[in-house]
Amino acid sequence: MNRYDAVIVGGGHNGLVTAAYLGRAGLRVALLESRPGLGGPCGGYEFLPGRSLSFTNSPGSLNPAVVAELELARHGLRFVTVDPTVVHRFEEGCFVGWRDPARVDAQLDSFAPGEAVRYRALIDGLERLGARLQVRLDRPPPETHLLKKRLSDAADLRLFEQVFDGGLTALLDHHLRSDRAKALLMLLALNAQLVPPTTPGTAVGLMMRPFALAAAAGAGNDAAERLALRGSTGLPVGSMSAIVDALAGACREHGVDLRTGTPAARVLHGPDGVRGVVTPTGEEFTAPRVISTVNPHHLFRDLLDEEVMGPGVRDTVLTTPMRGSAFKVVLEVDSLPPYAGLPRDTDPEAVRACQFRFGSSPRSIEQAITAALDGRCGDELLLWGLTPTLTSPGLTPGPTHLISVNAWHAPYRPHDGPWDAVRTERFGQRCVEQLGLLMPGLADRIVAHRFMNPVEMERELGLVGSNITHGDMLPAALFGARPHPALAAYRTPLPGFYVGGSGTWPGGYVTGTPGRNAATAVLRDLAHEQRPHT
Repeated sequence: MNRYDAVIVGGGHNGLVTAAYLGRAGLRVALLESRPGLGGPCGGYEFLPGRSLSFTNSPGSLNPAVVAELELARHGLRFVTVDPTVVHRFEEGCFVGWRDPARVDAQLDSFAPGEAVRYRALIDGLERLGARLQVRLDRPPPETHLLKKRLSDAADLRLFEQVFDGGLTALLDHHLRSDRAKALLMLLALNAQLVPPTTPGTAVGLMMRPFALAAAAGAGNDAAERLALRGSTGLPVGSMSAIVDALAGACREHGVDLRTGTPAARVLHGPDGVRGVVTPTGEEFTAPRVISTVNPHHLFRDLLDEEVMGPGVRDTVLTTPMRGSAFKVVLEVDSLPPYAGLPRDTDPEAVRACQFRFGSSPRSIEQAITAALDGRCGDELLLWGLTPTLTSPGLTPGPTHLISVNAWHAPYRPHDGPWDAVRTERFGQRCVEQLGLLMPGLADRIVAHRFMNPVEMERELGLVGSNITHGDMLPAALFGARPHPALAAYRTPLPGFYVGGSGTWPGGYVTGTPGRNAATAVLRDLAHEQRPHT
């Protein structure tokens, strides 16, 4: 009989974080993962024979507390600090995201006189708003309608309304003058979100970093949270799967039973609450605490009885949109092409080691998203990429390099028929063609490639709708409503049952924070249960 103190459903990075914290606290823990490998999009995947990478490229949002508290460095996790952190391709030339603010400001002012001051004023205003809202990523969030009541300053109230009630386009138009500066922040705020930037609430993506600052008050000036541009954490040696490997090592050290190829079929419960999980083969894992880190749609559609959470909860969760658009491109090249359009004072080798992005203007970004919603491909593809072999030698056995690209936004349902080999190859080659604008001659250097369309991504990773964040990152689907008000504090109406994946606060991306927060809720409840009653 498999008896545990806690069972975790889902072996993505959040599930591993939860398991490691609970195991470290002395609980006997089992983690069930349906796939043959751990980590979900962050775990290793063999895209080409003998060439393994993760689907994700960069840990720009990884919670430093998770790294420190779980001692992931002791389990082999190392980072390479790159400078610059990002290069963004524009027709007029590339923007290079140096760690030196003066070099960034000089480029912003070249876009439009005084743009650096306006850009810094916007960033400072968002940070001030984040501090005054008193929202922290490492605590259960308040409901959205309560946030505005925390403000009294007129300037803060105006900015709040721009961010939470207006659209991202309107916010950036109000504060900035150049399309290039707007595109830098627009692509950052809308990462992986299939929501047009004119939609109310789309600017809230710019608040994640200000909220993270509240939990990093003692961090140094070079900490990831201090830099407005993503990619600041550094790049893990061994690609993103090194994070998963270190988390798995922490779990094993604390006695966690890691079960891959073991999907959950149902969450078991009785009159007193949850009692465990059963697999499709009938194997039971019993425990008085179960924590789900899978997509809420999968949880409520496939693993829970309809009314176990009370009336209306299931229907509300299942009607929440899961709009995704992930398309993966992995290229193996015999040599790396030079970048075109770099500023004259740029070290070309340093730039090739950092992230690169495509999204030339607010108009092209809007057009790419609206086209994908209509089942079509936009004129410009939104691309985020990296050459991980530059910071992680050994990912290929010889002198070749791997280029890993996430393309947004590929239509989940193409208007002219379902995804097939022909459509997948055609879209992938469009990505290669566009990459050639930054890397002239790229196509001639490719010796192997792998393209994965959104439906393949969904099937391989269990990403409902190919949505990597387990739901839109908009105010109405965030804060105290993620994934439902009855579940927003990681606890649920079913005693002993918790939620803690990307479908909970503070949402998706590789932070580990939802998993850490869920573990905190479990341990606090356990401490309360064990406290002597007088």
